[in-house]
Amino acid sequence: MASLKIGNDTEDMFYENLSLGLAKVLNNIPRITNVTLEKRLPCEKAQITAWESRHNVYLPDDMKRFYLSTDGFNFYWSYQYSPNDIRRVGHIHFPHLIQITLVRDNIDTILTVSPNTTLTVPPIIRQSNYVDMCSGHIDHLNLNSRSKIFELSTIANLAKVCLVYETPESSSPKIFLLETNSLRWQFLAESFTEYLRMSIAHLGLPYWELCFSSCGLPAWTEQLFLLLAPHLLEKNENRRLRNIVCINENPPYNVLDPVVFRTKLRCSRQTQKMRLNN
Repeated sequence: MASLKIGNDTEDMFYENLSLGLAKVLNNIPRITNVTLEKRLPCEKAQITAWESRHNVYLPDDMKRFYLSTDGFNFYWSYQYSPNDIRRVGHIHFPHLIQITLVRDNIDTILTVSPNTTLTVPPIIRQSNYVDMCSGHIDHLNLNSRSKIFELSTIANLAKVCLVYETPESSSPKIFLLETNSLRWQFLAESFTEYLRMSIAHLGLPYWELCFSSCGLPAWTEQLFLLLAPHLLEKNENRRLRNIVCINENPPYNVLDPVVFRTKLRCSRQTQKMRLNN
């Protein structure tokens, strides 16, 4: 059975509330094992102030309270494919505060000025429509040279989960998925808290954010969803119309050995007769 590595009662209660009792849910799912939560020390207020000063933005209140309680979050679990084959697949990870950096520093998408002083806007800096989950109305994301885009996590080589400030003065940045190949934006959550709860609701299943992308889940990940939490895909039935994506990694399933298909060489009739005579 799954077991959560925890300490004293106060810490136990804090992490149980933070993870919304996810460990207990996973305990009731067959074949899930090695449920582990790494405890981290909280950030000091001076660290948060220094991060805000460095990037010239304010962390939203819920995110600030999170990092004043724990400097990141790392929760993972394994799945038992067979008695002797246990592999880690589930993972919820939020980086240390110092590891949250500007996306544009990584992919060099800074606005440039052409000789005729006209601003040239690269594809990532553009208007993108998305559906507001609260109102149900179509809203749009307006990015410009003053926008701040921070990377929270990377999903293989397919997408980045981003905290997006349309302007540095914004007090309520939103969480978006940036598809790295097409540079398309997909809306994920209104706030950091909502994104954390979405991660928990999806059990930390691998690449769950791709449920909301245009490319969809890899085949082996979708099989895990159908096996452990099929209800999470009920609202995403159009996934079968999407292109199947390939991820450059070894998926956690057994590889069939082609040796099992080898057959013995057939003997000729003359050889068979010689054996019978002998």
